[in-house]
Amino acid sequence: MSSTQQTQPPARSTPGRVPVSTPAPQQWTARQRRSRRPVLAAMICVAFIGGLQGVDPALHSVAMPQAARELGMDPAAASFIKSIGTIILAASMLGVGILGDRFGRRRALVAGTLLMGAAAVITATAATPLIFGLGRALMGVATATSFAMCLAFIPTLYPREQLPKAFGLFFGAGASLIVAATALSGTVQGLFGWRSTYLATAALCVVLGVAALRFMPENRATVLRRFDAPGVFLAAVGLVALVYSIGRASTLGWGHPLVLGGLGVSAMVLAAFALWELRCKHPAFPVELFRLPAFTAACLAGVLFNWADASLLGQYPALALPAGVPAAAVSAIVALMYVGMICGAPAAGIAQNRFGLSNRTMFTSGLLLCAAGLALQVLLTNPHDLLLPAAGLFIVGFAVMWMQNPQSAVIMGSAPADQLGAVGAVKPAVGQFGFGLGFALAGPIAGIFMDGPALTAQAYGLGLASQAAFFVLAAALVFILLKPRSAAAAA
Repeated sequence: MSSTQQTQPPARSTPGRVPVSTPAPQQWTARQRRSRRPVLAAMICVAFIGGLQGVDPALHSVAMPQAARELGMDPAAASFIKSIGTIILAASMLGVGILGDRFGRRRALVAGTLLMGAAAVITATAATPLIFGLGRALMGVATATSFAMCLAFIPTLYPREQLPKAFGLFFGAGASLIVAATALSGTVQGLFGWRSTYLATAALCVVLGVAALRFMPENRATVLRRFDAPGVFLAAVGLVALVYSIGRASTLGWGHPLVLGGLGVSAMVLAAFALWELRCKHPAFPVELFRLPAFTAACLAGVLFNWADASLLGQYPALALPAGVPAAAVSAIVALMYVGMICGAPAAGIAQNRFGLSNRTMFTSGLLLCAAGLALQVLLTNPHDLLLPAAGLFIVGFAVMWMQNPQSAVIMGSAPADQLGAVGAVKPAVGQFGFGLGFALAGPIAGIFMDGPALTAQAYGLGLASQAAFFVLAAALVFILLKPRSAAAAA
């Protein structure tokens, strides 16, 4: 066993709980650990690298329309290429998480971040739609690698009781990076063209990759498990079918044979994955974690807050832009969601660390906040009124981070010590599922209240208010699911 492996303490376990991992950073001296400076530097580095998962799609959405026109993409090709990175990310997440656990999480983190930069350069210099699509596919693999390792690293930097505070810093810094990059992207693209947007992403990836080499300690699982190739394959096929089907539902409709067939395939393959993992001696993912109410509730919350996020992000521009609201004003209003996230991340950490709010309280109140932000839109009567959309986007953004902190702490705090990367794959997986649902369901629900082809303020408000009612019911379900089993238990 290497010296790196020998210094990592064993996983802790408690009766009735899956062992959780809180290993200490391995390559720091005792004096460095006492100073905490290396921990803070590593945490800031991880937070900004994690923010790249939001920066890239935000900048990609700005650059994609101009790139599609210049490269001569037809609408079907443009739609597929726009989503190819997300599909590949879903397929890659579990496999790259396991590889990071086995061969070194810093190594995988640096490789993923630099690979993101290479993918951005390929996309920026593409002369054909095929090369452009290859760049985006490579970006999906790279993003999966870097983000999975970010999540896996945090429990090795902080003890379990400090994870809410750590994730508050992680998501707050990441949201700040997204806001800054989004605010500057329009100006950069206006001055230098769409290719400059991807080159800016590449430059940021290189800087953060070098920083990871400088500030991150090496870290890996103490027990090297066999690579579960069948499990990884089944998870990849099931998640690809799920993400692709939900994405196509937004354009083809939920009743289309391609959508229904894809959802059916996804359900069967993911069921086969679960059965295989339960019987496998060295499973890729510990599916028994779903027997823990807190873990299941955290995954459910992740689906729901991403749903609320995507639904409001999709519906407000669809109402405002055709009504003649200036694009700059729409962008400014949408940016308030990320401002809400910046505020919500530290607030959640303070609420749990200083005031001791339980996960049950955090999830339930967060879902009710999502419901409030969505329901508020029913009062909108004029698409040019900005106050209600601004308030709704801020509230939902705040609620996303209010829940995302405890969600991440529960998921990663439940991970066995040798499967941090694998368990970290759950978070983006449920996030992609929820985000896809939000985009795919918001339009059809609003369509129920439409009198014609155009989205009106009334249909917009009633559609979102209908979803708000579902979030109230979901909050009640989570409240019941996390009911303490005894007077001494805490959710």
